[in-house]
Amino acid sequence: MKMRFLLPVLCLAVLCLTAPSLARASDLVANGNFDLNSPPNQTAPVDWTLTPAAGGSDFLVEPGPGYGAYSAPNSANFGAVSSEDDELSQILSTVAGDSYTLSFYLAHDTTDSANDFSASWNGSDVLSLVDASAFGYTQYTYTVAATSSSTTLAFYGRENPSWYDLDNVSVTGQAGSAVPEPSSLLLLGSGLAGLAGLARRKLRVLRHKA
Repeated sequence: MKMRFLLPVLCLAVLCLTAPSLARASDLVANGNFDLNSPPNQTAPVDWTLTPAAGGSDFLVEPGPGYGAYSAPNSANFGAVSSEDDELSQILSTVAGDSYTLSFYLAHDTTDSANDFSASWNGSDVLSLVDASAFGYTQYTYTVAATSSSTTLAFYGRENPSWYDLDNVSVTGQAGSAVPEPSSLLLLGSGLAGLAGLARRKLRVLRHKA
């Protein structure tokens, strides 16, 4: 009876140890493809925060006036008409010390000298473009690290006569970065201790009968 009880406990402990790794492998970004809604211009899409350029914002979420969406139906389109950027951001739940893969697709539809675009992780730029030439949808991928339980992912952009198109933003945990929680280790330790105690009792019984 006791053995039948302890085995499920040990199996549960193992699942608790592996669960953090499985959970952190999922995408941390909500609505990263911008397809949950098509809000009015200069309005944030669902799950995102928009800070419009004070000097003239032209941010919109729709199939897009430039290269359109990388994956239908929508993309986020940056077209601020001043020297200031539109800012689109989202606060992610992260684990301090863990590494993540940040990925997104970006396009720029006109070559001119009145544009910039940057991507920021926890306040530090991972991408910075200034007066970039036109390019089709390109995937950008970075390895980034979290320093706290929450991390701000932000994109900044302006394009006076044209557009930057952003789509399919994702942040996923990297294999091996998850550390078992103390409660999981405690559960596993309790199960192993119980199994060891049962084994010792059975050994004493066998010796007594011999």
